[in-house]
Amino acid sequence: MNLHWLILFFVLVTTCAQGALPATPLFFRGLWCVAKWSSTTQSYTQTGQAFFYNNGTFTMNYLDNPSSTWVNHFTAVNNTDGAGGTYQFLTVTTKGPSELVNKTLCYWRRKISNTEVLFGRQSNGTCTSTFENDTSTDALRYTRTPTTCRYIDDENTNLVISGSSFEVGTLLPYDRNLATAVREAVVFYGSSSIVKWTTLATDFPDYTTLNRGFGGSTLLQCYQQFKRIVQPLEPSIFIIYAGENDIAGGTTPVTLQTVFRQFVPLIRRFYHNTPIAYISLKPSPSRVSKMSQMNDANNRIRQDINLLFPGVTFIDIWPDMLLPNGQPNPDLFVADQLHMNSKGYAIWTKAVSAYLESVFAKK
Repeated sequence: MNLHWLILFFVLVTTCAQGALPATPLFFRGLWCVAKWSSTTQSYTQTGQAFFYNNGTFTMNYLDNPSSTWVNHFTAVNNTDGAGGTYQFLTVTTKGPSELVNKTLCYWRRKISNTEVLFGRQSNGTCTSTFENDTSTDALRYTRTPTTCRYIDDENTNLVISGSSFEVGTLLPYDRNLATAVREAVVFYGSSSIVKWTTLATDFPDYTTLNRGFGGSTLLQCYQQFKRIVQPLEPSIFIIYAGENDIAGGTTPVTLQTVFRQFVPLIRRFYHNTPIAYISLKPSPSRVSKMSQMNDANNRIRQDINLLFPGVTFIDIWPDMLLPNGQPNPDLFVADQLHMNSKGYAIWTKAVSAYLESVFAKK
């Protein structure tokens, strides 16, 4: 390392150590498969995963020891080509192999046209002044291209988050969209009632909206996939509809309440003051036998919001979807009597609009 780079290295480390961690570049945020790309076979072999958080922290898990999570923090991020394509990172590892903990490391990464990220080769084991291409036949990459990569929760490595039926059709496309996804939007997250809300842009013309639903999901699955799907997006407001599938599948209201009590603190870890709204479970005609359990779950979650979670709002659409006799109104639903038609969504739009207006009135 020449004198110029050595001086820059120590200036950057000293400066960043005194302040907040540098922000993670947008392109890198979220979950990646770490894989070897074989130029011979034109195929990938996964070696692990990397999760880049918004706050200058990223984790690594390798397949040879997936239960061991490395935790790393940026001390400096240098965009060396001025166009956002080549980055020099200086990091400190706070959890990982003992020989690396609390030592500053330097490495290079470069974006390529297929949205992947190449590892730079460090030929002399030091912080080289430029990116060096790895010319081996199986160079490492961060990739979101393969459909066969196995992902786990980096904080609960016994939990596989890539094994669901949503993986290929929904979750992987969300991963691949992260680099260009709109930030600071009103993010709608949850099950099929969110997925099928295809009129968000016209229903809320005064707001930038982003739909991140995945049909058939439970509140538990939304909780488990939050860091992957929503956490990198920096939502201005976070609106959730999930839990109906949990109750329909036999989950008790008490258990659903427990999941909710875990979910909100997870969001608050990353977004301390972001407004959060939970849309109450709806009374669906096809699930009339579950109405008492759903109503119980609604009451429990409403009570928790009032007592435990400031900054969280309970949007109650339940009474407006009932007939005078207390039964679900079939006119609000499509033929399956589970998913809503435009009349049902009109009720939701009115309730959510009132909530959004109240939030922005306080700003």
